[in-house]
Amino acid sequence: MSALSHIGFRAYFFAAVPLVQALWAQRVTLGWLAWEVSASPAFVGLIAALGLAPMIFAGPVFGVLVDRADIRRAIFSTSATMAVLLAVAALIAGGPGLGKGALIVLSLAIGLVTAAHHPVRMSLGPRLVPNSDVPNVVALSALNFNLARMIAPVLTGLALASVGAVATLWLSALLYLPMLFAVRWMDPRALPGSARTSILGGIRQGVSYILSTPMARQAMGLTAVMAILVRGYLELLPVMAEGVHGRGAEGLGLLTATAGGGALVAALAKAAGAGQGGIPTLTRVILVAGIAALAALGLSSGWIAALCWTAVLGFASTFCGVSLQAAMQEVLPDDLRGRVMSLWVVVGIGAVAFGSGLLGWGAALVDLPKVLFWSGLGGTLVAAILVLPSRAQAIR
Repeated sequence: MSALSHIGFRAYFFAAVPLVQALWAQRVTLGWLAWEVSASPAFVGLIAALGLAPMIFAGPVFGVLVDRADIRRAIFSTSATMAVLLAVAALIAGGPGLGKGALIVLSLAIGLVTAAHHPVRMSLGPRLVPNSDVPNVVALSALNFNLARMIAPVLTGLALASVGAVATLWLSALLYLPMLFAVRWMDPRALPGSARTSILGGIRQGVSYILSTPMARQAMGLTAVMAILVRGYLELLPVMAEGVHGRGAEGLGLLTATAGGGALVAALAKAAGAGQGGIPTLTRVILVAGIAALAALGLSSGWIAALCWTAVLGFASTFCGVSLQAAMQEVLPDDLRGRVMSLWVVVGIGAVAFGSGLLGWGAALVDLPKVLFWSGLGGTLVAAILVLPSRAQAIR
């Protein structure tokens, strides 16, 4: 936990704990409100998509702006804007009510602010500690994220059931406020002076850095492979729970919990320092083994085996995701963090969307276990080639 020895990061981290809870709480609440006004799965899916789509299209633009901005003002602005949006939503929900149109506008607005917030947080945390502690920053952030992924939906569900959506929106808005006070203790490293370019030119600089830096290039490629296959499957847990095993909503809850439990164990392992420094052998082995677990899952017919292999996949996805992000952040110049990490988010989200769509399409043509077996087999060969020791040694 070496990063927490620095007062600036400590202030940021303990303010980020309630903030990440709010990010998950607002997603659950908006999904619930979308179902209440429409009773349509398609509309619920639209609201979820609108909250993510701006990160793909606007994220790189915000990444360029973040590399030019006062990062303390940026984190203050994104946090304050999100709190205001949720407060406005609570006022409308408590008055005339949030209809379909209002929910669409609100989701797009939240998606835009989130698109700005991600490069801000990915740039700010590493600038609050020495470079040697950057991997621990990434690991602690992943631990916070995965704890919130398990805790926030449960607490939000209880809040929706007990006090209603309006009060839940107000509570979510309040969770952003600690970050507004924590800013005063943050003292990020100043960015080196550099010539200003256009937005498009700034994005090109980020792309050029990735293509010309072996570590970043391999980390980005492995992130895409892992996201397409493993995280793509994790988006299809309803199909595995009901379509394959006939376990219904209870089965989906168990599968989701096992995936989240595996992810939490991985985040704890990373926070404890496992597999740090470049892209170490442990990370490469877990990445290949994780993709191979897809093939094993495809061959398994029992429900207990499905739960066990899903936990393994949750572990592998988070362990490798955190390791690859840390490898990039450790060597990344401060004045390129916003641009490069916004592109990393784009690749991650785009790859998950592509992978879940591809696996889902294949499952509709044949069945999910067969698709998982063949995609796991092929993906293992591709991943093994990408992480050959000779190439890894050249990168290190």
